[in-house]
Amino acid sequence: MTETVSSGGFSMQMVAISQTALTTIAGEPAVPLAAMPKSWQRIAAGSWMSEPRVYTAMAQVFLAKNQQGSILFTERSDSQHLKNAYCEGNGRLAWEAVTHFGEAFLPENYPDIEQIRAAVYTRDTQQKECTALVEIVSALFDELGYDVPATFYWTFLHPLKRSNLFEVRSFRFSEQDLDVARKFDAILHGGYVSMLRRLIDSISSQHGYFFEHGCGCESHLAKLNTCDSPFHYTIPSEARRKTLRAFFWSVMEEYLLFELRSATRLVYADHLDL
Repeated sequence: MTETVSSGGFSMQMVAISQTALTTIAGEPAVPLAAMPKSWQRIAAGSWMSEPRVYTAMAQVFLAKNQQGSILFTERSDSQHLKNAYCEGNGRLAWEAVTHFGEAFLPENYPDIEQIRAAVYTRDTQQKECTALVEIVSALFDELGYDVPATFYWTFLHPLKRSNLFEVRSFRFSEQDLDVARKFDAILHGGYVSMLRRLIDSISSQHGYFFEHGCGCESHLAKLNTCDSPFHYTIPSEARRKTLRAFFWSVMEEYLLFELRSATRLVYADHLDL
């Protein structure tokens, strides 16, 4: 799945966008659809998602707002001297975010659950636990389908690539995870949209597990030790679309912000001698 754009391709695209007049969607600035990554043009015309045009519009608005600095520089007159640098940096990161998620919503990039399930059956260790993980993700897909990006499912399947399903390691500093850190961390942070979080925990609790993500950007699968029994939660039908839209906006922001956040190994150290 494509994650980044080459510097040459990026520069050419950004020049093209900077010379394109913005449009408006529901009264907000937006990059015209024709100037968006080709994936979004395909999504807008597609039918595999519940709200393809709404998600596309959100990506258009997200890109425009971050390229133009519409919040910071509208509300703070003392920051005008920073505007060009801000818009250049955030504009680039926003372009990377909408490009990434445009690819992540294409149907061919979602996991083949049957293929993954078959592979788990050949494991020599932790087969029961790994099977439970696959069933959790399968149930999540049954519930959410293509209304969350493919990386949502790949994030929760990621522990299958480890020799120990319950290993804790930092996305920020783990050499094994550097190529997935940005996209998976965005999903884990965005997953704190509360109604979606409850749904994820409810489904995983049926199999005796829950997903745990600390703010130190570590990811692991942990046993559900604190509950005596599974619990059931369903996103109210009247809140479903807004909840998933909120999640999508959050993961775009988190994907952008990943490159701006500093990190320290002091968070992850088991023993400190200072």
